[in-house]
Amino acid sequence: MEYFSEYYVQRKAKVMTEFYDLINETEKYRFKELNAAVKIEALWRMYRQRKYYLHQQWAISVIKRVFRGYRTRKNFWKLTNMALSHQRKKFFSSAALSIQRIYRGYFSRKYLHDFYARKKYLKYIDGKNQRRLEKMNKYQQQNFIEEQKRQEDYARMEFFKLSTNLHHLTSTKAVPGVYKVLEEVSDFGKHSLKT
Repeated sequence: MEYFSEYYVQRKAKVMTEFYDLINETEKYRFKELNAAVKIEALWRMYRQRKYYLHQQWAISVIKRVFRGYRTRKNFWKLTNMALSHQRKKFFSSAALSIQRIYRGYFSRKYLHDFYARKKYLKYIDGKNQRRLEKMNKYQQQNFIEEQKRQEDYARMEFFKLSTNLHHLTSTKAVPGVYKVLEEVSDFGKHSLKT
């Protein structure tokens, strides 16, 4: 046991000297190690922060990319729907115009410009024109006859005026019946002499 206690003391002294040597050695390189540890820690933090920053940048770019895609798809569908709506409006407008054109043509032919009604109307107008032409012809003939009578009366009156003013040229006793021959041929002189 004595051996053990001696060994223990020796061992203790040896450990203590080793400990002090190590502490001295540690103290000797302490600032160098501290600087190295600070540098390592700073590099580790920088690496970790840079990794976090790059991850954030990647996440931001993914979010931006996804949002831009969403926004572009939304605008694309909006434009597509507007174009499709415009195309449908155009199609339905042209269809409505065709239907209106066909219906208006039908209505016009049926009620406004009916062939048979026009034919009937033209027949009626033709009959009316014929009656009016007959009346106008009768009126023209009457006017013509009246104008002839007026001219004949005017000629008789002129002849009577001229013949009454020429009494000094003829004597009824010397040349009886100068005008008698004219009276026998026509009634031209009779009518004018009576008035």
